[in-house]
Amino acid sequence: MNRSLLALVAVVAATAMSAVGALTAAGRGSSAESSGNTLAGSWDVAIDRPPPLSDLRSLQTFTGSGSVVEIANGGTALRTSSHGAWERVNGRTYASTIVFFRFNPATGAYLGTQKINRTIELSPDGNSYEGVGVSTLFDPAGNVEVSGLRAPETGVRILVE
Repeated sequence: MNRSLLALVAVVAATAMSAVGALTAAGRGSSAESSGNTLAGSWDVAIDRPPPLSDLRSLQTFTGSGSVVEIANGGTALRTSSHGAWERVNGRTYASTIVFFRFNPATGAYLGTQKINRTIELSPDGNSYEGVGVSTLFDPAGNVEVSGLRAPETGVRILVE
């Protein structure tokens, strides 16, 4: 029941942040450069994890104020949604850091957190990106268990149809 409530809260928070991001982006004007060179918005992302892990699909919302909310199709028994921050580094290059809680799917026991630091290169039209995430897994006490796990990803902006 607590996980269901947590998932509902995450969805409501993501929806609210998406609305704030859309209002912020709309307030900046609609020139081709401003709309074509920002991560603000929602994205459908494919993550190519190394074996033995399977690939993931992820829905990510980058707000106009620099926050990120993400949820992946890996299952809520394994992890929570991610929360984090993003910023423009230079040109069409962006950096992002997200964190989520990890659980043992068999017992529900808390295993710690996972932090993913990403570098993202936005396409010239602003509707897709390519990036690489580097993960670090932490135990419940915050000690590093595994670091340096790399996974390329591609994102496609979710547009109004």
